[in-house]
Order: sequence, then structure tokens, then C-alpha cells
Amino acid sequence: MDLEFDINKIKWVSGNYGLPEAYFKINIPSVTSIINSMIPDPELEDWARKIGQEKADEIMKQAGFRGTAMHLFIENFINNLFKSKDPSEALRYTQSTTPLQLLEQNIPENKIAEGRELFYKFYYSEYSSVYNNLIKTEMGLYSPTYLYRGKADIFYMNRIFGPAVTDFKTSNGYIKKGSVKELKYKFQLGGYSNCVDELYKEKNIVVKHSSILCVNTKTNDLQEIELSGAELENYKNEFKTLVKEYHKINNQYLYKIIK
Repeated sequence: MDLEFDINKIKWVSGNYGLPEAYFKINIPSVTSIINSMIPDPELEDWARKIGQEKADEIMKQAGFRGTAMHLFIENFINNLFKSKDPSEALRYTQSTTPLQLLEQNIPENKIAEGRELFYKFYYSEYSSVYNNLIKTEMGLYSPTYLYRGKADIFYMNRIFGPAVTDFKTSNGYIKKGSVKELKYKFQLGGYSNCVDELYKEKNIVVKHSSILCVNTKTNDLQEIELSGAELENYKNEFKTLVKEYHKINNQYLYKIIK
């Protein structure tokens, strides 16, 4: 494939001795952008065609509002529980603070209510006490080597595996094994885990467990998609291959220097 050099991406700055230096602007994609671009989802595409793209976009937008609300309820609860060690206090704080924060973000009130209900499903589940040994929430991630970025909901010390990453999702049903959605989630976990491994390399921290926790909108069930051991290592490597291919397809020179 021939690479085209886009001179418009060059930025000139003052360098040594006041001489001009040129910097070439590159696209640093998110984990989600890479996965959605590189892994086709025929079922999702067929659904959008049937109902129309405009309607599909609106449904996804409203689902995004709901997801944002649920995330903030859960995040506030986990953060306050870690500090206070008191579940009742953490719940009171979450109930009083989160709706106001969401209104400031222009989240519709009906979506705040839906997010709150999904949070209660989390709160009354076994998972509400899993993240007590918290390291960070809403953790900004990036890979200096493979040049991509992302944000993990929870980075914590798992009781069995040690350093672990978890992301929270809403779902309208059970995520089927072998489905495209499950595959995308596993690639996401591989991408996030790579970033943590790279960013904490000097501290010898390696992610040993990674998971997506799905809160079902239709039932009280929570579904955890987990990666550990050889399967996690496989998806870490698979994501590295995916991001290199992404850079190649998008006409970026990065794939030639990434090893």
C-alpha cells in the first residue's frame, strides 16, 4: 500500500537555537474506535438498516445517556465506599450527589432514573463489594508504544488475581458466547490491559484479570465477561495486531515503526 504524506498535518514550532522544527500530527485512536472500525458487526448493521440510521443513532444516543448515568452512580458509590468503608454512607452519598452531577451534564431526568435503577441492581448484587481494594476509577489510559488511548472504569486489586481492570456496561439481554459483541468486549479488555501493563512496567505491575460487567436492563441479572491466564494474554497480543493493522489501513506510518 502506498503511503501519502499529508503536508497539512505538519506543525512548525521553534526548536534549538530558535530554528524551526516540524512535527507531524498523527491520529491517536481510542480502543473503541479501533474495535468498531476493524471488527464488522453484521447484526448491528442490519438492525440500523431496518429501522433507519437516524432512528438507530437516536436510540444509541439515549442508551448512551442511560449508560453515563449508571456509570456515575456506580463510580460514586465505589469511590465513597473505598474512603468511608461504610456501605450505608456510600449509598447516601451516591443517592444525593449523583443526580445533581448528571443534571449538570445535561443528562435527561428519565435517563437519570433509568441509570439509578440499573445502579440498584449492581448495589444489591454480589459485585457491590468486589472493588473494595480500589486503585483508581475512570482511569485514563494510553499506549506509548502502540499509540492508542482509552479509559477504564475500575482499576483495582482483585482478591484472587491481583491487578485487575473492569468496565461497566448496560445490556438489553444476555451477551451470547461467540457473538460479535462478546468478541469486541474481549478485544477491549486486551487493549486496556496492554495499556496498564505498559504504563506500570517500571513497577512490575501486570494485569492478570480483566472483565466487563453487564447490567441487564430487563432482568436483575448481572453478567460478567472475564479474561485471565492464557486467554487474557492472547487478547492482549490480538489487540496489538489489530491496532497495527488499524494504523496501516488509515495510512499512518506508525505500523512501520511499531514492532
